[in-house]
Amino acid sequence: RDGLLPLPELPQGLNAHDGHAGAGMATTLKSAARRAIERLHRRDMQASRDGDFETLRSLVDDEAVMFPPGAAAQRGAKDFDAAFTRMRSAPKTHEVLDYRMEFEDVKISVDFAVEWGAIRGATRDLGSGRITHSEYHVMRVLRRQSNGRWKVYRSIWTPSGGSGFT
Repeated sequence: RDGLLPLPELPQGLNAHDGHAGAGMATTLKSAARRAIERLHRRDMQASRDGDFETLRSLVDDEAVMFPPGAAAQRGAKDFDAAFTRMRSAPKTHEVLDYRMEFEDVKISVDFAVEWGAIRGATRDLGSGRITHSEYHVMRVLRRQSNGRWKVYRSIWTPSGGSGFT
């Protein structure tokens, strides 16, 4: 555990953005949420660099929907469990040299956050040694869990104009 305390629950119909919660409480909620989301980003990047599929799966909400480029949508725990099991058991063909998520904007509500930005990385083909750089546009919706942590709830990413250069 990383010591994260859950965000306090607001009464039904009360939103930290609408001014009714009081400016101090709204700022405290947003600060705690931002720290928790930044923690999610760090864990996501480190697990991606390490090929740690167990940790990556733990960062995805069981009711998530993802739209990977050129593939069918993935929905729910069953799809994600199968996808991460396939990735974990596939032979390793590439080494991750770099993996960075750079979000330009993160809008936080009480239980959801919307973020958009870029994923940039580099891999080395273990057979040929060839290094490939990639860049994707990404938009995600995060959902706050009852323990105060955030997980990926919706995600779509697509190659940017700079993707695939070597």
